[in-house]
Amino acid sequence: MFVKGGDIIKKYLILLGSILIAGVLFSGCMQNETKTEIPTLKVAYLPTDHHAALFVAAKEGNLFKDKYGIYMKEIEPKKKYELYENGKKVADVELVQVVEGGAKIMTLMAQNQIDIGLNGVPPAVFAIDKGTKAKIISALQGEGSAVVVRKDIPVNNWKEFIDWIKEQHAKGEQVRIGHPLPVSIQYVMIQKALEAEGITYTENKDDKDAMVLLVNCKGQKSMPQMLSQKELDAVIAWEPMPEVLKTQNIGKPIIYSGELPPNSMWKNHPCCVVVASEDALNNKRDAVKAFLKLIVLATKEINENKELAIKDSAEWLGVNEKVEEESIPHLKFDTNPEPLKEGAYVFVNVMNKQGAMDGKLKGVSDKNEIDNILFDFSIYNEIMKELNK
Repeated sequence: MFVKGGDIIKKYLILLGSILIAGVLFSGCMQNETKTEIPTLKVAYLPTDHHAALFVAAKEGNLFKDKYGIYMKEIEPKKKYELYENGKKVADVELVQVVEGGAKIMTLMAQNQIDIGLNGVPPAVFAIDKGTKAKIISALQGEGSAVVVRKDIPVNNWKEFIDWIKEQHAKGEQVRIGHPLPVSIQYVMIQKALEAEGITYTENKDDKDAMVLLVNCKGQKSMPQMLSQKELDAVIAWEPMPEVLKTQNIGKPIIYSGELPPNSMWKNHPCCVVVASEDALNNKRDAVKAFLKLIVLATKEINENKELAIKDSAEWLGVNEKVEEESIPHLKFDTNPEPLKEGAYVFVNVMNKQGAMDGKLKGVSDKNEIDNILFDFSIYNEIMKELNK
């Protein structure tokens, strides 16, 4: 029996078609698999109880699972977690502790090494001004800093400290005050407070005419040693460092940030925020939303039960619970981002007057334009609508 040429061609075409269809189906499967791939969220934070909401969210997985159906499952303590919502895994979460300060976190974001950063407003503003593709998506907490004077200095409050600075200046002595970083809210607060009191300051060691020398401690880790060895007379620091210095009998807090002059202008001031890279907002939006929702809920739990923040922060940071019992009451935990705006407008205006803004925010005073450059509250607003249903 002979097979005609037309039949051979027909069978060949059928075989070729089957191969092409299989290829398309296989390709489709691969594309679907890629689309459903679980993203990894890399989250950077600072070793401070300002970020207690993160510590509570990470350590109280069962609480959030049972109460809200959203939680982080611990894989490696303080480092690796799986984020679940409604029984479905939505992201792997990698936590990165940064000790140098918020500016370092924003540098890591600029280098695409992290997706989310928990850090202060000034580092975020400066980084975005200089071109880092990121947005502030939520507040995290407010206040929570203090001026701490070395234990042997004979002052017990802010007024006495200012008088002592003047006395030292009359003797030809310069007072040294340490701060965490030049792009920290603590740095801005101490400058404004000294200016309000007519106290001159410098950051130049060779300038002996100024009453105060401001010293960049490049974070807070070195502060206890620098005070103990009398390299510094005082520091302005974020919690829990003021209480650590107090309990270790190294220094004494004399004023908390909400009371600082001029006219207690820093009362309820925003401090730390949640910042997300634009890449994460565009390509990992669902994961970012789930993570932020957990932070919002953790903040709610903290405000209903401060013991959670005290216990989990003490364990996470490796400090005595007594430190956190003193520290946590000085913090205001609130994720509502709207109050951030007015503070940001003032900060951008002040920095522009000082010539510190040289990028996107240079010369910008229009509030709507500042909003567009710095903020994206769309995810937060979606979360609040869902939680308030």
